Amino acid sequence: MNREMVPMVELIDEISMGPFGSDITVDNFVKSGVPVLNGSNISGVKMKEKFENYLTPEKADSLKKANAKRGDIVITHRGTLGQIGYIPYDSKLDRYVISQSQFRVRLRTELMDPVYFTYYFHSNEGQKRLLSFKNHVGVPALAQATTNFRLLEFPYRPLKEQRAIAKTLSDLDAKIELNNKINEQLEAMAKLIYDYWFVQFDFPISKEQAIEMGKPELEGKPYKASGGKMVYSEQLKREIPEGWEVKSLSEVTSFLSRGISPKYLDEQGSCVINQKCIRQGTVLFDQSRRNDESKRDSSKKRVELLDVLVNSTGVGTLGRVSLVRRLPEKSITVDSHVTIARADELKVNKCFFGYSLLQKQPEIEKFSLGSTGQVELSRAQLETVSLIIPPKDLQVRFDKIYEPIFKKVANNEIKIQKLSELRDWLLPMLMNGQVTVKEAKGYVEQEVELGMAAEPDEDYKKESNIPDNRKAFAKQVLAGKIIKECMDDTDLSTIKLQKLIHLSEYMTEANLDHNYYYQTAGPYDNKLMHSLSKKMNNSQWFASSGHKWSPLDKHYKIDEYFGNYFGHDNPDFLKVMKCLSKASEAQCELISTLYAVWNDRLIKGETVDNQLLSEDFYAWSDRKHNFTSDQVSKAIEWMKKTGFEPRGFGSLIKRKKGK
Repeated sequence: MNREMVPMVELIDEISMGPFGSDITVDNFVKSGVPVLNGSNISGVKMKEKFENYLTPEKADSLKKANAKRGDIVITHRGTLGQIGYIPYDSKLDRYVISQSQFRVRLRTELMDPVYFTYYFHSNEGQKRLLSFKNHVGVPALAQATTNFRLLEFPYRPLKEQRAIAKTLSDLDAKIELNNKINEQLEAMAKLIYDYWFVQFDFPISKEQAIEMGKPELEGKPYKASGGKMVYSEQLKREIPEGWEVKSLSEVTSFLSRGISPKYLDEQGSCVINQKCIRQGTVLFDQSRRNDESKRDSSKKRVELLDVLVNSTGVGTLGRVSLVRRLPEKSITVDSHVTIARADELKVNKCFFGYSLLQKQPEIEKFSLGSTGQVELSRAQLETVSLIIPPKDLQVRFDKIYEPIFKKVANNEIKIQKLSELRDWLLPMLMNGQVTVKEAKGYVEQEVELGMAAEPDEDYKKESNIPDNRKAFAKQVLAGKIIKECMDDTDLSTIKLQKLIHLSEYMTEANLDHNYYYQTAGPYDNKLMHSLSKKMNNSQWFASSGHKWSPLDKHYKIDEYFGNYFGHDNPDFLKVMKCLSKASEAQCELISTLYAVWNDRLIKGETVDNQLLSEDFYAWSDRKHNFTSDQVSKAIEWMKKTGFEPRGFGSLIKRKKGK
C-alpha cells in the first residue's frame, strides 16, 4: 500500500468558513443569481445542482470568502455532520455561495485530486477522521472546524494513483446517475400521458367512442379539445368527462391497513419497510430492516406488487407515497408507521389505481392529527381521498403503456442497487490498497457483463420497424401529424416545421432513412421539405398558403396512419409537441441544432460536455451567433431537465460535397 501520512495543511491552498448568520437573511434571497448551497447539495460525493435560494451577484461579491468555485470541496460543520462534496469542473455555474453551516476547502491541485480527496472522506476511515473533532454537546457540530481540519493528517499517495482511483469510482457513479436519469425520463413519459388523459382529459377518442358520438372522424383525437361532453362533479367541484366516476379510497380498495410492530433482528427474518424506505415515489429496500417471524407474524400484512405505501406518522414524512414496482423477496411487510393501500381489482385496475394514488401525495401530505411532533394519518382520513375512475377500457389502455415502463424502472433500480453495492465495497478496498485499480476494473466489467450497467435495453431504445417501401410515406405522416397538432399556429414557418420534424424523427427513434444535411438554420431534409406541400395537397390532408396550413377533406386519416407507424400515444412525440408546438421558430432552431451536434458526438463516441456542445453549435453556421451564450447554456440545461437528451440514435448529419 503506497500511502504516507501527510499534514493536511500541506495539501490545502485555501480554507474558509461560511458567512455569519447575519450576513445572509431571507431578505437577501432572489429568484435567480448565485445559488446558496445547503446540505442536500452535498449529500453525495459530487455537488447536486438543485437549488432553492439565490443571491444577487453583488451580494455574493460581498461574501468573498464564502464563494466556492469549481474544484472546491464543501463540508458541513453544523447539523448533518459527515457531509462532504466537491464542485465538478463541468458545473453549470462558475461559483456558488456556501451556507452558514458549511466551510470550503481549495486544494493544491498539483498535489491533490479533489475527486479522490472527497471519495476518501466518504469511506469509513475518512468519516472517522472528519468526525474526530465532533462536539458532543448541544447541536451536532465540528468544533473549531477549519482549525481542526487543518490539523488532520491525510493518507497521501501519488497524484497519478489518486486520479486512477477517482476515475474508477466516478465511472461507477456515472453509471448509477445514468440509470437514475433513464428512470426519471421513463416516469416523465408516464406522467405526461397520465396528465394528458386524466387531468386535462385529452385522452385519444376510441373508434367506438367516435361512432357513439356520431363523428367517426374524431377517432384518435383528444377528447376535451375535440368537444367531448363534460359533466360537473359536485365532489371535485369541476367538470369531468361524461361517464366517468369519482370514488373514495374506501370504495376502491380491497385492503387498507397499517403494518406490524416488528420484533427486529440484525439479519435473517423477513423484510420490513419503514418510513425511510418511502421516498420520491419509490421504495428504497436497502433502508429496510428484518423481522423475527417466530415472534411477530406478518403473513396477513404482506406487500404485493403495485400496492401503494403511505407514510402515516411523523413531521416531515407524513403523506409520502410510494408505488411498489418490484418485490426483491417473497416475504415483505411494513411497520406500523406505514399504510398499505391495495386496489380492489373488481372495481379498478391495479396499475391505474397505483399510479393515480401516487399523484395524490400533495393532497395526502396536508392531512394531520395530533400535536406538533406527533403527527398521525388515520385510516379514516385516507379513506376519504377521492380518485377519478374512467371507464375500464381506458384504464386498460393506460395499463398497457405504464406496465412496461414500471418494469423497466424496477429493472434499473436493481442495477442501481448492485452498482451502489459494488462502489461501496470498492471504496475502502481501493483507499487502503487491498484492491488495485486494475482489479477494480475487472470487477466493474463483470458487473457490466451481468447487465447491471446503464446500457439502455432493447425495450427502452428501440427502432421502429417500418418497411423500406413505406418509409417515405411514414415521414409524410409524421410531418402531417405535426402540422395537425400545430393547427392553431398561424405562423408555422418552414424552419420551425422542419425542426419539429427532425426532433420528432430522432426522439421517437423512427428509422426513416435519415437524410439530414447541414443547413444554415439547422438540420434540413431537402428531399422531404421540397415536396411536402405538394404531397399534403395530393393526399387531401392540407393546403398551404405561406405559413398557414388549412385542413382538407381527408386530414382526419393522419391519426390512423400515425398510430400504425408510430403508436397513437408515442410518449416521445407527445413530449416534443407539449414542449415545442407553441415555441417560436428561433427556439425550435436552437433546440434542434443542439440536439443534432449532441447526437453526432454520441454516435462518434466523442466526449460530451456543455462547453463542447456550445462550440459545435456556434461552428454550425454564422447564423448561430444570433443566439447568446447564455441562451445556448440555458437551452442545454433545459434539454437535460425535460428529457431532450439524445441517445446516439440514427445517422450523422451530412455535409454537402465541398463544404
